[in-house]
Amino acid sequence: MNLSGLLAWFNRVGGYRTLRQDLEGGETPAALGLLRAARAPVLAALTADLNRPLLVVAGRVERAKDLAQSLQDWVSNPVDVVRFPEPLALFYERVPWTEEVTSGRLSVIAELFARCDLAPDFIADTVDPFRTPVVVTSVRALMQRTIPLQQYRLAVRQYRVGQVLELERIVSHWAGLGYEPVSVVEKQGQFSHRGGILDVFPPATPLAVRLELFGNQVESIRRFDPTTQRSQDRVESVIVIPAREALPKHGPRAAAQLDDLLAGDLRPDVREELESHHRNLIAAAPFPGVEYYLPYFYTLPATLLDYLPREALIVVDDLRELADGWATLEKEAVDLAAAAAEGEHLPANYPLPYATWEDWSEQVADRPVLRLDFGAGETTSDLSDSFVPGPRFGGQLKPVLDHLQSVQERGEQVVVASQQARRLAELWGEQHTYVPPLNELTTLPSSPLTFVQGSAAEGWVVRECEDATEAVVLHLLTDAEIFGW
Repeated sequence: MNLSGLLAWFNRVGGYRTLRQDLEGGETPAALGLLRAARAPVLAALTADLNRPLLVVAGRVERAKDLAQSLQDWVSNPVDVVRFPEPLALFYERVPWTEEVTSGRLSVIAELFARCDLAPDFIADTVDPFRTPVVVTSVRALMQRTIPLQQYRLAVRQYRVGQVLELERIVSHWAGLGYEPVSVVEKQGQFSHRGGILDVFPPATPLAVRLELFGNQVESIRRFDPTTQRSQDRVESVIVIPAREALPKHGPRAAAQLDDLLAGDLRPDVREELESHHRNLIAAAPFPGVEYYLPYFYTLPATLLDYLPREALIVVDDLRELADGWATLEKEAVDLAAAAAEGEHLPANYPLPYATWEDWSEQVADRPVLRLDFGAGETTSDLSDSFVPGPRFGGQLKPVLDHLQSVQERGEQVVVASQQARRLAELWGEQHTYVPPLNELTTLPSSPLTFVQGSAAEGWVVRECEDATEAVVLHLLTDAEIFGW
């Protein structure tokens, strides 16, 4: 569902215009105290108006997922909203990251890196000036340390048609970036070398890439579908980014940290696992679970904030939830570290694998941070005063239809976004002029009543400024209000 057409309505709201002007002028407003249901559309409107990247941070994983889904309903192009996912493994756990998490995190890192000052020209030139990414993440994902910005910059390579390659060096470089050598490339993070063909599938691209060589010179570069192995369009160049946040090329320095642990008494299954890790670390080879050793790989591991362009706006959904979530995860990490050390499963002097609350506070101290929740004393803003929750009907449809009629009689505008929009439109048409439901709402509706087929998270009522000459109220009615879903 797409409700982006309603965003133009927000420019009639005095509180929103003030917020937009403050942010455009470099000022960071006080906490907005926004109704939760209004946060996604307000952020979508800011995304369209400010033309700058947003990093939206939620205290809980589920809240981050909900916000990302809601934002996709509101922005004009849903692919602009991306999730920076959290590993399933807890801190101090030797649990491999899933391919989905690895690919998702690296895709976001690649997107932000292309916009930062350190990005080389061949990457900066790939930035779409008409695309404004909105990155939604949780405390858990943000706490996880990652590859330092400078290390990432040194790792990225561009390959062009006509370029002469040293095959052994290329293969070694890709393995050191975490690419798995295979006979046939089928998924992201893999590469293969067969005669005069080099295949590679970077994490941030939807298709794999085939470099066809004549001798050691790149004769052509094609994208191909790994499921069918069929070639697609030709391209003049390709950019290969790291396949993991823990670059295996730094493995040998981490291997030494396991020596004392392997010399002690370990359960057979633990010893077998650690010995396998030790061999792969020494060989600088990628393997499932290499991220556990990331703190050893880099002297100063980074966080996602290090990749954030200076002009980006950091948005905090709820500061209390953020602080509580951070404190909870830190306590869990301390307890897990103690248990691992007691069980002699933790290498000596294992570095802190996560960013602390103090780290976060220091990094955002000189950045613009917009709070959507209530500030001290539960204060509100002009914008928050414009939004109120909509009425609830508990599945009783006659009161819903009566409400729609009364809203129109008052000269107000209402949009009904529901999975049952067609049925509601039919019921309305039995006593009034039938209003055919839409599949999406990409332009501001001119009619007083609009039905949209789909499911929005939650509705609201928003008022224009006092001197508005047109309709002064817009109602968004969803299944949450109609049916309690």
